[in-house]
Amino acid sequence: MKKDIIIKPIPLWESILLFGIPGLALYLGTYYAIPLFQRMGLPDIFLFPFFMWLPIIPLLPISIILYNSEKRNQADLTLKTRFRLNRITKTDWIWIICGVLFVMLFDFVIMNPISKWMATITIFSPPDHFPIIFNPLKEIKLPLTEFLGVSLKGNWIFLIITIILHSTAMLAEEFMWRGYVLPRQEKTHGKSAWLVNGLLWGYLVHFGMKWNFISFLPSMLITPFIAQKTKNTWVSLLIHGIPNTILWILILTGILGIG
Repeated sequence: MKKDIIIKPIPLWESILLFGIPGLALYLGTYYAIPLFQRMGLPDIFLFPFFMWLPIIPLLPISIILYNSEKRNQADLTLKTRFRLNRITKTDWIWIICGVLFVMLFDFVIMNPISKWMATITIFSPPDHFPIIFNPLKEIKLPLTEFLGVSLKGNWIFLIITIILHSTAMLAEEFMWRGYVLPRQEKTHGKSAWLVNGLLWGYLVHFGMKWNFISFLPSMLITPFIAQKTKNTWVSLLIHGIPNTILWILILTGILGIG
């Protein structure tokens, strides 16, 4: 008989800390540290990847450390079981396809005008130093000729490094938020765990993207909802990751010089 794993409920204050500390680091880094170092002459190519992804990537080893602390009391607790790294079934693939289409429809079509409108309101507008891809007030013209001060034409190394850093950051998020935190939130909040998870993910981690306070809600909520429904972190990783490849595609247009 398979032994059930023991997962402790997580109090709300602990959830707030786990989501809020990386969110605070992201906000302080992108809003204050980047312009400070820009004035010191440091190039954007180092600053933005450092302050946008470095606060997130450590979530991967931290989630493993937290798992190991639980494993001390459950010798048979495996990483695969604890983080719900299950084989993707046919039903899971249906959820993935529906989730990706849902996110892309809302993020890039339905909600995009709302983001642009909110960005025109002073308290929600992005800082001027935010690069074109992350600033809805700046028009993207394809092909991109440069990004973060780097010429893109034929610059395959830039794309490879971006994919590695971006993919690792998304993997870290899913391991922490959906792999480690969500199962504990289910013990605390029951069927509403996905709602708590999504709201904390949206409003604490992404607090700096204030112009998306309305528009990002559908994607921030559908990802943990499907993760809780399928009990599979690989599913939420794909729903999170596939729409984000738009960044890679935009960079690719500049590398190839097409648009």
